[in-house]
Amino acid sequence: MNSKFLHNLIRGFTRVDMIVMIVLCLVILWFNVYAGIVCLILVGALSIYHTKLLGTASEDALEEYNASVIREHMDAAGINADGTLTDKAAAAEIERLKKASEDSASCIALINIDNYDELLASSPAEEQSGISAEIDKKIRAWTQYMDAAVTRVRSNRYLAQFENRCLAEQRRSQFPIINQMHEVETQADFPTSISIGIGAGSESFSKLQDLAEEAMDLALGRGGDQAVIKSAGGDIEYFGGSLPSVEKRNKGRARIVAHVLMQLVKSSDRVLIMGHSRPDMDSIGSAIGMYTFAKSAGKPADIILNDVGQAIDVIYGAALKAGSYSFISSEKALQLVTSDTLVILVDTHIPQITECPEIFEKAPKVAVIDHHRKSKDAVDNPTLMHMETYASSASELVTELLQYAVDKSDIGKFDAEALLAGIIVDTKSFAINTGVRTFEAASWLRRMGADIPTVRSFFKLRLDFFKKKSNIIASAEILPGGIAVAYTRDTDPAMQVLVAQAADELLDIRGVTAAFAAGRGVNRTMVSARSLGQLNVQTVMEKMGGGGHINIAAAQVEEGPEEAIARVVSIMRETGLM
Repeated sequence: MNSKFLHNLIRGFTRVDMIVMIVLCLVILWFNVYAGIVCLILVGALSIYHTKLLGTASEDALEEYNASVIREHMDAAGINADGTLTDKAAAAEIERLKKASEDSASCIALINIDNYDELLASSPAEEQSGISAEIDKKIRAWTQYMDAAVTRVRSNRYLAQFENRCLAEQRRSQFPIINQMHEVETQADFPTSISIGIGAGSESFSKLQDLAEEAMDLALGRGGDQAVIKSAGGDIEYFGGSLPSVEKRNKGRARIVAHVLMQLVKSSDRVLIMGHSRPDMDSIGSAIGMYTFAKSAGKPADIILNDVGQAIDVIYGAALKAGSYSFISSEKALQLVTSDTLVILVDTHIPQITECPEIFEKAPKVAVIDHHRKSKDAVDNPTLMHMETYASSASELVTELLQYAVDKSDIGKFDAEALLAGIIVDTKSFAINTGVRTFEAASWLRRMGADIPTVRSFFKLRLDFFKKKSNIIASAEILPGGIAVAYTRDTDPAMQVLVAQAADELLDIRGVTAAFAAGRGVNRTMVSARSLGQLNVQTVMEKMGGGGHINIAAAQVEEGPEEAIARVVSIMRETGLM
């Protein structure tokens, strides 16, 4: 027997064993006193040793238990035995620190009160201070909720700084301040609205301010009443924008733009004019108007036009018959352009969708005349940008410029008819998006000789085209909320015009407030959207990669027409529009 065996044997004794041994000792003591005493001494020593062993075992068990508890806590915390973090715990900690850093990062917001001067001018003098105070109260309550530092830098402009975690919350709640501002009561015939431009995602305060200013330019260029977030990575997010743009009654800006544009034309060696690809009546009409503008300054001018579709074939034929206009291809334009050539872009401000996107790399002087809401893909640093989202059409804007910069004798009958046709098509015969200045422009064009029957002849369709459009309308379904959707499985090179006209006519159906039509063109599906103003169709089309105006918008997508319409419906449901 070794000592380890005896040690384990003794530690395994129980109380019963000890009692039995004591009884045996007493029996031995009965027969032999000396032997019994020796046995009792041995049992006593054995008992003491056994008690010591049990105490040591308890301490060992307690230490083992504590060690296991500590290990469990370390495992739960992701700590290795040597005190280092496990890979999973390290990654989680890095993510936590990253999120904490992102949440505490600073954002800068510029807050602009839209049409502040017009708002006060439309209210009695005794109410103006109260209106201004109510607006200020709402803005400061909103910024206080975000724990933001806010400063009023002008009567209609605020600057605020807050943490990124507050911006995330505003994203989720869709910037409630936009709708809260509509509640301010005034005597004006339009609601109070604000525009918010936010810069985020940079550690540089100067960079954040630049991003906020760029975001504000986008918000104002899109008609106001919205928040735009521009991140350092280039991502842009839009919120709000449900109100139609308020028409500016003062024509002072148009007069100034006309003067500046004329100076640009006179200082250029040539003027090249173009609109968007697959031009419609507004695009070709405003281009013809700007051609006359340039020719009145004695400068050579050309209209860049590659394809003549169903939408403009009649007016294009009439322009050729008149013999007063020069139409060239994009290839020819690239040969003619020089560093001193002025490019005038009408009815769009996005280079990628123009007749000749490559020309912007060669022409440093670019003037933009457009009525659409500003996109993130707008022309970079144009020499002149005249974008008014309240305007019905680019033709309306060009008409105003002609009034202030061109002698009436230089404006021909066909010029007036082309411009009037552009206004008519974008206002749906003055039914939508029409203001006082729209009628003033149309009246001036009538005085310049525009003949209504001739203008109507520009819109005549071929019988086969009319049948295809009717088939699209016949497929329409009216969804809850007065949303009409229609599509065709047919393919047609003129599908862009077909779905646009179909969506227009769907608005004539009783109960319909917005219409979407889709059909397959040569390579892609064309989606056209129209509304009477209650629903901002531009925001829907932007989510599909397109854009446009609050009442008129479009997109081109890869999926089929049926899938495209299903996507439109899904977007409207996700955004709460239906």
